[in-house]
Amino acid sequence: MTNARLPTGLSGQILACSVTFAGVAFLAMTGFSLLSFYHNRATALEDQRAVLSHTEHLIRQTPELKRRYQERHASASSKHLLLAGQSDSEAAANLVQTVQALAARHQIEIASQETVPPHAIGHFRAISVRIALTGNWPAFVALLDDFDHTEPRLLVEDLEIQRARTVTNATRGHTSAVDSTLSITGFRADRGTPGQTAQTP
Repeated sequence: MTNARLPTGLSGQILACSVTFAGVAFLAMTGFSLLSFYHNRATALEDQRAVLSHTEHLIRQTPELKRRYQERHASASSKHLLLAGQSDSEAAANLVQTVQALAARHQIEIASQETVPPHAIGHFRAISVRIALTGNWPAFVALLDDFDHTEPRLLVEDLEIQRARTVTNATRGHTSAVDSTLSITGFRADRGTPGQTAQTP
C-alpha cells in the first residue's frame, strides 16, 4: 500500500495556511456563539429577576391596596346613603328638595313643611322635616315606597293619615283622597365641627 504524503513546498504552505485559517474561523464562530448564548441567558435571567422583584413589590402592596379599596368602597357607599351637605342647613335643604321631587313625581301636594332641629345619633346627624301632604291613596302608597328605596336613605316616622278634608288639584276626581302628616329623616356624617352641626332654626 502506498503511503499518502502531504504536499511540500508552496502547495504545502498554502494547505497549512488554509487549515490554520479554517481552524481559527471555527474557533471564532464557536466563541461568538457561546458569547451570544451567555449574553442572551444573562438578559433572560435579568428579566426574570425584574419580574420577580415587581411581583414581590405587588405582593407587599396587596394589604395596603385592599385597605384603600375598602375605604373608597365604604366612602362611595356612604355618599349614596347619606344626605349631601357640609352643614345641617345644607343637608336639610337637600332633604326638602328630595322630598319635594318625590312628591311632585306622584302628583302629591305638600301643604306645609317644617324643619325639625337636628340632633346627633352616634357618628351621624339626624336631619328631619315634618310635612303635610294631600293626594290620592294609590299615589301616596307609591310615595311611601319611594321613601323606603330612595338614595339617600330616608326614614319615615310619626305617620298620620285621614280622609282629605278639601278638594285640591291633586285630589280632584279621586274618591280615595287622603291628608297625611309625617316626619322624614335623613342622615349626614357628623364631623364634629361646631359650625357644621349648628341646629337649623
